[in-house]
Amino acid sequence: MERSFALVEAAVSCGSPTRGTEGAFDALVEAGLPALFGGARLLPMEKLAPCPAWPDGLRHLDTVMEVCRRLRANTLDALERGERPVVIGGDHSCAMGTLAALGEFYGAENVAVVYVDAHTDINTEKTSESGCIHGMDLAAACGLCCDALTVGRNRVNLLGENLHFIGARSIDPPEYGIVEQVGAHLHTAEEVRARGLEAVLADILPALEGKRVHISFDVDVLDPAQFRATGYNIPEGLTVAEVERILSGVLDTGLTCSFECVEYNPVMDPDGKDLDTLMGILQIVSEKWK
Repeated sequence: MERSFALVEAAVSCGSPTRGTEGAFDALVEAGLPALFGGARLLPMEKLAPCPAWPDGLRHLDTVMEVCRRLRANTLDALERGERPVVIGGDHSCAMGTLAALGEFYGAENVAVVYVDAHTDINTEKTSESGCIHGMDLAAACGLCCDALTVGRNRVNLLGENLHFIGARSIDPPEYGIVEQVGAHLHTAEEVRARGLEAVLADILPALEGKRVHISFDVDVLDPAQFRATGYNIPEGLTVAEVERILSGVLDTGLTCSFECVEYNPVMDPDGKDLDTLMGILQIVSEKWK
């Protein structure tokens, strides 16, 4: 039996240095995303204006956390209705809201995360050089950050051993230590090229057994030769075909409980070429997840 979906907006860009990703949900909905997911229920979000200044410390903390709190509530609403949440960011700081909801609903020890991203986003407020919260979401979800980065009523501590990174190629030096400290599994873009994608997936997929799996897909994992409408264009990324294979492989396990797509910036996509590419990827997600 097919299950219903909810398209959940995470309208935030001020967790990153660039603006525009708060418009991704509207762009994808206009392009026909609800139809791909069987007329999914829409959970839009009011756009919050970021602070005009570039503050010291945790950048735009109040705005980011307000979006994450609203996202947590909307994601929980979808889960309680028996819907599959498809979260559309926004920058990757929104993952704090998604993961808080999943940890509360399923139990933090039961949630595995497949993080398809050019970054590992596991800095803490102490190790981050930029102060941009989109690089701290996984550290916050693992309970490694300050109380100010707690989204729900209680801190949700995901188990590091249930984190699986794939495609990373821009990792801050302190993050290597944090990944090792929490026991997460790091498969860089370089490893994918050296070992082959199928060998990497053979490591990841069996480790998901018995878990509720969340896929967090950041479009900057893609090579700039194939996708540029995002705040970070980092060479030697994954191809569209490789990303589609990763997502298909995880979805084929039948364990996926939620999906997240972040960092698409329609402002940087005036001709809509990258929107078409992204819609093609999301169509595969919709077909595999039914």
